[in-house]
Amino acid sequence: MIEKRVQYGIDNFLEEKFFLPSQNSYCLEEKSESGRTELQVEIKGENLCSEDYDNKGKCNFLRRDSKFKLQRSVDHIFLQKKGDKWVLHLIEMKSRVDNKKWREIKQKIRASYFNVCALEKVLGIQIDEIKTYTTYERSEFWDTGKSADPKVLVAPLGKPMLPEPKLEWKNNRISVDIGKIVQLQHCAVKMQRTEDGSKLTGRLSID
Repeated sequence: MIEKRVQYGIDNFLEEKFFLPSQNSYCLEEKSESGRTELQVEIKGENLCSEDYDNKGKCNFLRRDSKFKLQRSVDHIFLQKKGDKWVLHLIEMKSRVDNKKWREIKQKIRASYFNVCALEKVLGIQIDEIKTYTTYERSEFWDTGKSADPKVLVAPLGKPMLPEPKLEWKNNRISVDIGKIVQLQHCAVKMQRTEDGSKLTGRLSID
């Protein structure tokens, strides 16, 4: 049962169909040049799911010309009620992940975080925890010291050098710069390609 204040925000403040009808099982899809991805998600308890979030309306006050790529977003989001707390789940879908893709994922997480902070107030909730997920078929990380791309070698000004992407991936963490470096829990979701090669499929259980 969606809380009365939350439902009021959905009915009166948000675009129509911003969230899918609430349930505990979803099939999330992503279409790209490399093919289609289907992720079956099972989630416990009260939740709100915004499928195809990267194509939903965003906060227009974020700069469009910023080097921080603030117009990007993750593919899907969940808001899950757990007891008295709300957990934000951010899901990005990739066929391949490497150092460059990892940086892009961080940009999408940052922009999505800023937008969802505004969504908090619309719904009258407080997000107490953030979890991130990347679906993938192949991981191809390399040592940053061997990279020809100088962007992966430079720490944000006045901030410590970020961990190696492949170590973050291995340790189920992701570092995101939101004015300060925050460490978020990250889950890599391995996908399988269908026999005809047309799509990637996988499953994710959220307790």
